[in-house]
Amino acid sequence: MKKTIRRVIAVLLTLIIPALLFSGCDEPEPEPLAVSIVLGNHANSVVPNFSNPSLVSSVACAAANGYISVIRCDGAPALVSADLFVIPKQYRNADPKKLETDAQKRAANILSSLAGVKAETPELDTFEALWQAVRSFGSAPADAPREIIVIDTGLSTTGKVDFRNNLLDADPAVIAGFLDEQDAIPDFTGIVIKWFQLGDVALPQAPLSHGQVNRLKKIWTAIIEQRGGTVEFSDMAPIPQSADPAEYPEISTVKLPPETTLSFDPTKCTVFDEQQVRFIGDTAKYVDPAAATAALRPAAEYIIQHTEFTALLVGTTATGHKARCLKLSEDRARAVRETLMSIGVPGERLITRGLAFDDPWHIPDTDSRGKRIEALASQNRKVVLMDADSPETKAILEISINSS
Repeated sequence: MKKTIRRVIAVLLTLIIPALLFSGCDEPEPEPLAVSIVLGNHANSVVPNFSNPSLVSSVACAAANGYISVIRCDGAPALVSADLFVIPKQYRNADPKKLETDAQKRAANILSSLAGVKAETPELDTFEALWQAVRSFGSAPADAPREIIVIDTGLSTTGKVDFRNNLLDADPAVIAGFLDEQDAIPDFTGIVIKWFQLGDVALPQAPLSHGQVNRLKKIWTAIIEQRGGTVEFSDMAPIPQSADPAEYPEISTVKLPPETTLSFDPTKCTVFDEQQVRFIGDTAKYVDPAAATAALRPAAEYIIQHTEFTALLVGTTATGHKARCLKLSEDRARAVRETLMSIGVPGERLITRGLAFDDPWHIPDTDSRGKRIEALASQNRKVVLMDADSPETKAILEISINSS
């Protein structure tokens, strides 16, 4: 099976890399790019997928002109390789096709070689691997933008960020603040972290729920943003195969906190945040429609059974451009309305409003420079369900009139 996967990846790379080079990295002297790949090829995870276009694009560009390092992510992360790919002056006027072909070969070889980078020590310390990645940039061109590509579950079992210590139940901002007080976080200033396969665990590790994966994302986002970094997560489906435990050192399993069952109390505001109803960024489309429907079902069943109850659905957003956020918050409230209707709630008993970030539950989510704090911003992306006949509803409706 493993040989088959490698062959499939090799075929995909031969198709993807030339297209990506042609689309922006095939100039005689492209802009330099420094990339560090943190690779978690270990037990308790699925097989790493190296065919994501964003990953291939970064490697292709860095292989054309730049720097690439590879960090083995296990219990004692280490630098596996570090290479400069700078075009010597005497070759900069060479045939562009020849330079492009050479870069394609380098990128394909690098990506193909990743399958051979495996865990060597027990446990998993993703936090230390990020430290190693940042340190590796000391050998990169000084003017090159920096990217760290993480291919890992992120469910560390040792080191400063050990999820066996019930961290999934902790406040992300508290975790990041504690590490920062110890001066334990590397300087991520100006670095973009592209994270693939976060939370993609395999047996014997129990699978994470959608809410637990989201909490894992919030924790890593808070840590990275605490020291000036930017993180982007990819929800690309992994290769449907688990790593063979016999090939890797053992990793402890993390006891996951029990998931609370969502209930509906008509006397209170019911908040559907990113842990229950998660939308694709800047859209009113669900990341997981089935999970959103399951989260909304208790409320739908109550409204269906109590024919006198009318609900107000209030959409809110993180701080941003006012007009765009108003529309987005209204669209998301309507998306929840349509889901409730699909379960059986009559549409005339569902009122929608979008308040953007002018809602009474808003948490300040930017720092003194106006930069968004993701761990706080995520709490402002929600749809609140209220009794349309409650006193609070009148105030909400007045806010929505003033906001429009």
